[in-house]
Order: sequence, then C-alpha cells, then structure tokens
Amino acid sequence: MRTITKTFAICVAAMGFACTGATAQSKAETKLYNTVMAKRDLKNANKFLKKYPSSQYTPAVLKVKDSIAFYGLDKNDATAYITFVTDNPKSFYASAANSRIAELNTSSITAEQALEAAVAAGLQKETIVAATGVKNRNNEHVAAVVAPAPGTTSFKLVMLSNSNGTWNIVDEISENVYTNDYNLNEFNLKENLKPITIKGLQYLYFGYTNSSSHVDRRSNIANNDCELVLNLYSLDDKAMYNILYSGKTQDGILYGNSMDAEQAGAGATEQQAYLISQLNNIDFLKPYEAERFMAQDLIQWWYKNNPANSKDVAFGIIPQNSPLIDLFNNSKDKEKVGNYTVALIENVFGNTIIVVRNNQTKEHALAMCQATPKNSNDLELNTFYGEKGNILALYYYKGKSSLKKRLNLASKKLY
Repeated sequence: MRTITKTFAICVAAMGFACTGATAQSKAETKLYNTVMAKRDLKNANKFLKKYPSSQYTPAVLKVKDSIAFYGLDKNDATAYITFVTDNPKSFYASAANSRIAELNTSSITAEQALEAAVAAGLQKETIVAATGVKNRNNEHVAAVVAPAPGTTSFKLVMLSNSNGTWNIVDEISENVYTNDYNLNEFNLKENLKPITIKGLQYLYFGYTNSSSHVDRRSNIANNDCELVLNLYSLDDKAMYNILYSGKTQDGILYGNSMDAEQAGAGATEQQAYLISQLNNIDFLKPYEAERFMAQDLIQWWYKNNPANSKDVAFGIIPQNSPLIDLFNNSKDKEKVGNYTVALIENVFGNTIIVVRNNQTKEHALAMCQATPKNSNDLELNTFYGEKGNILALYYYKGKSSLKKRLNLASKKLY
C-alpha cells in the first residue's frame, strides 16, 4: 500500500507540473512585457498587443498605452482631452480626462456679468430668462435664453462672444416650445441654465415649464395642467435634446409622468439618459395620483357638460374611491329626497356642490355645481330641501334677492 500511494502522488505532482507549464507565459512574451514596463513607449506596447492580444499581461499593457497618450496631452488644451475621451471612452484615464475638461471649460464669467453682456449686445433685459458664462474648447462665451414673444411659441438661445472687449451675438437659435398642449402658453424657466460635460463634450442644460394662469369663468377653477421640459443643447453640433414631464400642479408639486422617459427605456441615448437622471433628482416631481384630482376633474366635467341655462342636467357619476364620497358621508347638511339621499357640500375647489346618492343602485353622482360667490353680486347656492316625490328644491341668493329652482332627480330636469 505504501508503494502504490507514493506512485500516485508522483503522478499527481507530474500532472500539476504539466498544467502549470501549459498556462505559463512564454519567455519571449514575458521578455517583451518587461521591455514595455521598462521603456513605457508606444512602439513596444503596440508590438506586444499585436503579438499577444489575449495575454494575461494585456490589461497592464493597455494601461501603459493609455498613460502614454494621456500624459502626453497639452494640459491646457481642452480639445486634446475631448479627443482623447472620444477615441478612448473605456480608458482607465477617461475619468481624469473628463475632470480636466471640466476644469478647462469652467467659465470665469459670473451670472451678473453674463446678463450685463447680453443686454450690452442688444437683448432686452425683461425678455432674458437666464444668462450664464460658458467655456468650450478654451473659448469663453455667454449664453442667454430669451422667452417667447407674446403670441408666439418659440424661444431663443443666444450665444455671445467677446471681441476686443465688446460682446457680440455670434449665434441665435430659435426653438419651438416643446409641448403637448398649446393652451399652456406661459413659459417660465424652472431648471437654471448651466454648462455640463458629457463624455468630454460641452452642453447647455436648462428646464422650463409650460403652464397657464387661466381661470374658468363659471367654475372659478384655475388651469393647473403643467409641463416641465428639460433640455440639452450641444455646443459642438448645435443639436437640441429634450424630454417632457406632464401632469397637474398642486401645492407646488407637479404630479405626472414622462412618456418620453418611458419610451426611451434601455435604448436611451447618452443625452436622454442624462435628462432622465435629472428628472429623477427633481424633488418637486411626483408620480401622478388620479384620486388627488378626481373631485376637481369631475367638477370641470360637470360645467363642460351642463351649459348655462340648460334644462337638462347631466349628472357626473362619482367613482367609489373619489374624495367626494367621503365628503358626502361626512356631510351634516344631508337629507332624504324620494329615492335619493342628497348632500350640499361647500368649498370644494371654490364651488358649492350637490351630491346625490341613489338609494336603490347605491350610486353617487354630482348633480349640481355653483361657484362660490366672490361678492354680493354673484349667485350663491345656499339652501335645499326635498319636495314631494323625487323633487329637490334649490335656493339661490344674490344680494337681497333669492331664486328658487326645482330639480327632478329621476328625470334630471331643471325648472
């Protein structure tokens, strides 16, 4: 037994030695690698990579090659670093190159100086929504965003350059406002204008909102639809990239979503990816919450479907998860009228509303709306009571005078 074990051990050792020899680097390969490490020149690095592309030394040789290229760049030439990053996006030194680009492209012009330069170049101060200094490939510029003129749907991005101490307009780009709703005709800068670098290339980043201050005359409800548009403008090829987030505003929060971001998905370009990342970092954006706006939407629907002085009333069916159901259940101004239970609820988005529950179907509906009066000359829905059958009597007041209307809850006729 002792002899057999010894023989087996010798065989294993021999096999292990053979395996080690099979994976070891050749003397020529190791010698050339050592030459690359010692001389650190492109000639020997390229020679090694051509002869031994799959060597275990290849990553180290690639790093040497990158270092030769990187440390050979002019430290004050942003264009040289941009070219390096463009040609070597996976380089070990790409991050350091981008940092150097950011340093070289950091403008010394303050926001106040940029605004002064824009005005001096002939732009009207009241139309400039943002101005900033921007440095690109060692050249200083001023960029300014000019709001759309009244009645128009395009804004301007203006570039200025300094020549012998005088700022002059060297480029003016007119861009249509990106929107899905041209009723949102108020343009406001929301994300400030600033230069940013993506993979060595310089862009201008800014964001604006499309909104409206329109207040519906009948309902007194303000239009709270809103769109946020984030933009990137390339200083290299003058292309504009943007992404839209749309929804409704409430208490300073924009509740919505971005179909642009969803459609871009995993195939987003680097510019889209940057804009999507910015969307995710803006704290006043929240996912859309349908329940939050159900009551307002239904009131607006009611006014749209019930013209003034119409005798036929369209009831708006109230979803079971609507806040109006809770307001109905908690109302103290409520009574049974025929086959229905009726509640008068005040101060719902600036309106007094009548909510009706069909006691047979258990369905709730918005039956009547009246805007809360702003003064004694406005009509006020103040009182209701049930009459015989399914007749609901409604009392409206205007100053010292009153008006009575009757609503048949079954036929939905007003008289």
